[in-house]
Amino acid sequence: MKFLALFLSFLTLNSLAQNLKGVWQRTENGRTTTIIATENYLTVNAYELEGKKFIESWGGKYEVGVTNEVFIEVDFHSNNPSIVNSSQSYNINLKKKNLEFAGEKYAKVGAQNDNALSGLWRITARANENGEMNPMNPGPRKTYKIMSGGYFQWFAINTQTREFFGTGGGKYTLEGKVYTENIEFFSRDSNRVGAVLSFEAEVKDKEWIHSGKSSKGDPIKEIWTKQ
Repeated sequence: MKFLALFLSFLTLNSLAQNLKGVWQRTENGRTTTIIATENYLTVNAYELEGKKFIESWGGKYEVGVTNEVFIEVDFHSNNPSIVNSSQSYNINLKKKNLEFAGEKYAKVGAQNDNALSGLWRITARANENGEMNPMNPGPRKTYKIMSGGYFQWFAINTQTREFFGTGGGKYTLEGKVYTENIEFFSRDSNRVGAVLSFEAEVKDKEWIHSGKSSKGDPIKEIWTKQ
């Protein structure tokens, strides 16, 4: 009986964790809050789309418990760095395409199917002025991209010093090798909101080669590695 109870708990945990994957969103009084989740990592982002105002962003690895709780190991928080590297728990209630998270109600939005870019990625190399790829050594300072449900977000952080350097995100599409971003929030420069940028994307095993031109027209080429 003890084994059966543990087994049922394991099934429940995995079922809930899978269901959190995707994009959950709520809008109230002009403020949009978007949760972007992979199987084990999520971010929470608050912004005003019409006013192009960034409010906050935070996230980290998560696990869903069997008693309607989600436990998050916080990697970054733009407004409250004191909770970085701590474990936080929040009550959740999941019913089909509706999620109650920390007392607020969200609806599932975005694409329901994965594509080659779905998951959590870390930048590991970038081309210099001569086009030569320079590897980026692993360390506490890192830049991630989370991709789920047709939404993307990049964020630059330092998990050791608890620093938050910036973030941006919104919706994306992948058609063949053409990757297109539609920016809905940007912490450093509100003028970026509404921009549509297209790049070439090539995924080989766990590497994503990202190339094209930045919003300033500068050539870029980066390698992102799946985490």
